[in-house]
Amino acid sequence: MTLAKMVKATPNKMQRYAQHEYEGRIGIFTLIIIAACVSVLAIGFLLSDKTGISSTVLMLHIILSVITIVSSWLLVHTLFALQYAHNYYHNVSNDNIYQKAGGLDFPDDRDPDYWDFLYFSFVIGMTSQVSDIQTTSRSMRRLALIHGVISFFFNTSILAMGINIIASLI
Repeated sequence: MTLAKMVKATPNKMQRYAQHEYEGRIGIFTLIIIAACVSVLAIGFLLSDKTGISSTVLMLHIILSVITIVSSWLLVHTLFALQYAHNYYHNVSNDNIYQKAGGLDFPDDRDPDYWDFLYFSFVIGMTSQVSDIQTTSRSMRRLALIHGVISFFFNTSILAMGINIIASLI
């Protein structure tokens, strides 16, 4: 649902979504990231004990594990994209008017939309580094650092599980 909303949003709509303040944002964000990482660990435990399991059930476990891993990976980076957008646009002036807080320097002059934040987030998620979008604020650098570290461990876990799945098929 969130991804469909992000795809259809114009930059102006996206700014309004990103500026919307909701209670417990940090707690919910943290809880979902932890849950996604724990789900990957749980899959590792699920796939490590194959004793007494038929090949059909094992194949079902592997298919469900791959779906869960891909979904968790997409969820983590989509949540970070939403967080980058929120941080970028969340700056309330004295008259309670939202202004750009910035923190990211995009290469063109247009206002960034969700695709730009998804691009930034998934580049960090895949490479643990930024590309052509520069981080220009301390808060964005800290968020990118946290994202990069989580991505490193998440990707390492996924690689280890992939090797485990292949080894179990041999």
